[in-house]
Amino acid sequence: MSLTIHRSLVRRTDAELVALHDHWSGGLPPDGRGAIREVLKKAMADPAHAGRVRSDLPGNAGRLLDALLQVEESEFDFQTAQQIVRGTGIKSGGLRSASAELHELGLIGADSSDEDSTVWAIPRELKKALSHEVSSGLEGPELLTLHGFLEGHFRRTEGAEEAAHHARRMYRFLASESALCERFEELDLKHDGLLGKIVSEYGGLLPKALFEELDISETRAATLQKELEEASLGTIAPLELERFGIRQRGLVLAIFNEAVIAWLRNKAAASPSEPFALASIGVDFVSNFSRFASFVGDETIRFTVRGSIYKSTGKRIAEKLIPNPGREFRRLEILEHEHRFAQTYQFVDRTGERSFRLTESGRSFLDQPLHEKQRMMLDWLIEDRELPGDMAHQLRLRRTALRFIKRMDQGIWYDAMMLPFVARNHYLAELAAEQARTETDSFPVHSSADLQSLAWNLFSWIRRNLYLLGVIEMGYDANGRATSIRLTQMGMELLELIPGTELEGAGHLVVNPDFEVVLFPESRSHELIYRLDAFCERELSDSLYHYRITPGSLHRGLSQGQNLDDMLQLLSERSRTPLPQNVEFSLESWAKSDGMVTWDGTGMLTCDAPEILDRLQLHPELERIGWERLNHATLKILDTVSEDQLSLWVRDFGVSFRIAS
Repeated sequence: MSLTIHRSLVRRTDAELVALHDHWSGGLPPDGRGAIREVLKKAMADPAHAGRVRSDLPGNAGRLLDALLQVEESEFDFQTAQQIVRGTGIKSGGLRSASAELHELGLIGADSSDEDSTVWAIPRELKKALSHEVSSGLEGPELLTLHGFLEGHFRRTEGAEEAAHHARRMYRFLASESALCERFEELDLKHDGLLGKIVSEYGGLLPKALFEELDISETRAATLQKELEEASLGTIAPLELERFGIRQRGLVLAIFNEAVIAWLRNKAAASPSEPFALASIGVDFVSNFSRFASFVGDETIRFTVRGSIYKSTGKRIAEKLIPNPGREFRRLEILEHEHRFAQTYQFVDRTGERSFRLTESGRSFLDQPLHEKQRMMLDWLIEDRELPGDMAHQLRLRRTALRFIKRMDQGIWYDAMMLPFVARNHYLAELAAEQARTETDSFPVHSSADLQSLAWNLFSWIRRNLYLLGVIEMGYDANGRATSIRLTQMGMELLELIPGTELEGAGHLVVNPDFEVVLFPESRSHELIYRLDAFCERELSDSLYHYRITPGSLHRGLSQGQNLDDMLQLLSERSRTPLPQNVEFSLESWAKSDGMVTWDGTGMLTCDAPEILDRLQLHPELERIGWERLNHATLKILDTVSEDQLSLWVRDFGVSFRIAS
């Protein structure tokens, strides 16, 4: 004879009945054992109550109950239970503890003579209620996305092919942004902004444990579920993610991700508001790498035994970097990022004297155009493991965020958490879909994140790493909190949302006789800013960019492969006034004194610094083809050689190369 709730409750002591009443119903218990049993019998047979208690169960107890509900037997001894839970990770000690927890909550009844001969049973009415709760749960994609919800709905009533066809047709009708926003607004008005708060503060996923904080009673939850499903905006159902290492099991109120995206996009477009303060870094991180590389060959730069730069040295180098706007980074942090990036790709190497040197790969990277450098840096920032969060989730979340950032319109400020929430919801739907497609081991995974921390850790990456590369700008309120983000023109080019146009729409320059260069930027100035950063010192970044050309800045550009003629042409073409003669003359003079080698096209190499030619004539390739030193400033090459090859040989010695016109 199967165990009933009545028989199970009759065996309980008065103290146990009071504890069960507190857990299942709450409030003051009625007088008398019989009255308490009647209240408990009604609550324990109700699927909603049973589902709530089940969703609050800890790990082993929940897994044991789920396993017991999957078998037909009504009674279990210890040995049988061991067989049932095999493969769930519950060991003997954990099994005894889990069964004790289930017994304490009234989910199983026990009739025991000694520990190893205990017979457990789920009361008949309670098992029916729990089975109803389990079977009514939706798969992850059905719970988290409108498309999945529609497919699941039609699949339960039609064949697979017909379900997919009808789901696609209905989805096109229901999933337009305007239709979603209209239904959402009508439904939210009935609940005094509750759904909008769930979307803006929780990303549309509210675990059962937080229902009380938002004053969502069980009655109101049932009403919400009915209205959300009727409006095709969401539902309430169990979401089990512990097997993926995420602390989530039990009921969640889920607004479909399509509705979350539509509501947040519409909110940004309908009520645009400029932040109190903003920060934009542009191409600074890319430009700063050339400054970092210029210090690498300096023999006064020393590193510790572990390969890090001494703090005193780091502070000195950091002062030479571009003044970075915003409050996300300090200059020393920028230098540390540049150093880690260089080490990751082996752009720098240690010498035998505890200093750094730039590798061949590093020199090749400096020759790359802006877009290629950004792509490589973006790949590195995606893999950044210095930020908090479980990398098993965060790496995939970051890539998902890059897919959804393309849904943002350039120039519009969006809520700072829009992208993290939308990417998280999509990622969870993909996880659940993978679980449905594959049979995986049910051994529990250590849970290191919950629904909110997944989004907040992703936001930490977005506000630092995507900002660092200039993909987004950050907006802050009057209290200094990051409240909004905006996609930049450069970000759109990097993500290939719009084509790159080099210097089109870049703005114009004014070059003054005192070597000051003022940039009047326009909509797409990042390429011009990057090229000026290569051979100028940036003094101010505001509505105007103020630069100054110095012998040191010119040396940095020339030593890293910049061509003097290209520099002069850039200044001339982008300036609205003629280039001052003293500026042009001085740049020529500085370049020559810096060791610039000039090739006349007929075999003659000239240089005002004799020591450069002394070093150059020792190059193995020049020795092979032959040379003749005509005087201290002229070297004649005796065999034919291409200009490109000669340029590479000259640059091997860290000096610039010029072809005489």
